[in-house]
Amino acid sequence: MKKQILFIAALALTFAACQKEGEVADKTIATFEEGSISPAQESYLAFSNDTTAMFQSGMYQVQQTVAYGGSYVSGAVITNITNTEFKDYTDAYKSAAGGAYAGKNYVVWYEDGYTPNVVKLDAAAVVPGMYVCNNVYALSSMKDGDAIAGEPFGENDYFKLIIGGSLNGKAVNTEVEFYLGEGTHFVTDWTYVDLSKLGQVDELHFSFAGSRTGSWGLNTPTYFCFDNLGAKK
Repeated sequence: MKKQILFIAALALTFAACQKEGEVADKTIATFEEGSISPAQESYLAFSNDTTAMFQSGMYQVQQTVAYGGSYVSGAVITNITNTEFKDYTDAYKSAAGGAYAGKNYVVWYEDGYTPNVVKLDAAAVVPGMYVCNNVYALSSMKDGDAIAGEPFGENDYFKLIIGGSLNGKAVNTEVEFYLGEGTHFVTDWTYVDLSKLGQVDELHFSFAGSRTGSWGLNTPTYFCFDNLGAKK
């Protein structure tokens, strides 16, 4: 009996050691590791032109990518790319951290102002939080400047993600703001964002605000990355 107990204990320690930091076993959390949505090789996975279609991870249904004639995509892109090289907007589906928070897959989200920007929950719940990082396109624009946004960010510039929610079709009264860039400080590592103050929600919504605006809205590319949606810190 003593040998059996020691064997079980050793097995448990081995399993714990094999888990990467941040990996979770909770099936309610969206880790984006499901085989049905995982790119077959190191690449990103674009979906259909159906603006109503969703993909499922954990207890979350995330808006599928919408591809506009192959010229660009909007909404959520599942990616497992680990390099951080950036050439132009077609090379945008990468995290500034170089890969996922945990596992292989993560989401790059692009908000174009037209595609629905919704994440639906299977049932109303308090979402603990998620891990967030800049993507390489937004980071390049803020850090180095570009033809649309102009010069690199100065001390008074900012770019922030705004996360809201709704319950039974009615927006909740609270929003969570997270600065992806502020002055010359940019988020290049996976950072936990607490969403619990939103309270009970059955949908999450993402939007952006920033200092670099023009007649068409924000000039900073409206991208960000997220992983382990629904995780506790």
